[in-house]
Amino acid sequence: MAILMRWLLLYPVAIFICLEVAFRILGYAPFTNDDYSIQSTPKNAFVGDSLLGIQLHPGTYTIQVNKGLSFQTQHLDNHSRHVSGRQQTPTDVLLLGCSFTYGFGVNDDQTFASLLQQAFPEMGIQNAGVIGYGSVQSLMQLKSALETEHLKVVLLHFSSFHFMRNTLSQQYRSNLKIGYHRSSQDVDNLMTQARFPFISRCSEPITYEPWASLYANWPCRDWLATVNAIQTTVDLVTENPAKQRTVTACILQQMHDLCHQKGVAFGVVCLDATAETAQLKQSLNDVPWLDVHFDFNNKTLTNQPYDSHPNPAGHQRIAQAIEPFLAGLLHEN
Repeated sequence: MAILMRWLLLYPVAIFICLEVAFRILGYAPFTNDDYSIQSTPKNAFVGDSLLGIQLHPGTYTIQVNKGLSFQTQHLDNHSRHVSGRQQTPTDVLLLGCSFTYGFGVNDDQTFASLLQQAFPEMGIQNAGVIGYGSVQSLMQLKSALETEHLKVVLLHFSSFHFMRNTLSQQYRSNLKIGYHRSSQDVDNLMTQARFPFISRCSEPITYEPWASLYANWPCRDWLATVNAIQTTVDLVTENPAKQRTVTACILQQMHDLCHQKGVAFGVVCLDATAETAQLKQSLNDVPWLDVHFDFNNKTLTNQPYDSHPNPAGHQRIAQAIEPFLAGLLHEN
């Protein structure tokens, strides 16, 4: 009996040790966080929000990224970013999107929103881009803006990684929760009230996931390669690219239809064209579409080595691509 109990205890342990050694031989390792630091002066430039997940906190900030890149920004009372050169005019053009639209890493006057304002000085351009946003948040922002503004054009700036954001996939939950934890020690305090919106299926309403339950590493993932490999694999296997494309197409089509009902021109600016974005483009009915073909690996156009967001030259490249597209939509309106 003692021998049997010994085997019942030792055999699983021996198997697990063998698996751990095998995974490490194959190149797997325990989970580790790469350093990524965001510091704002004053604090709390970005705060948690119960409807949109994240929101810009009004104020003027200096933000430092990875202790080497610094930029200045002003967040307005309507939770949008300041657009340099805009006069006290109503909002004619609404720019929606994520951190690329926001202009993370460059000063207010260097964002492509401000560059477009210079190109269209008679228009009032609003930069409503926010870090971490997907198309779901943009849809929610659009609904609010259509009720309060007399818009002429709405531009949704889309990127290929918005697919997973729109359904809040496991892989994106991991990127979001762990990524924000990497950026600041105050994240949990700032995100206490945060809930992240997503859509599971086209026929279903927007659902919210609280920050606290967004994602968690399995026990021992930080020091066992076996656990890290299995959880990473599970996250990847649960990805459903087909569903992500279908949901995203429904969101973009709804945004187009809402604008059409109000007599507002709507267009999609796709920053990084991929096979998936090409399929999305084909699935949309009569939605004006611009492929910018921006290369986020191009060191001359991005803030590398600090991060991969567009630098001032990158924003100029994007603005130059958008100018004729926006002019055409304004002409049609």
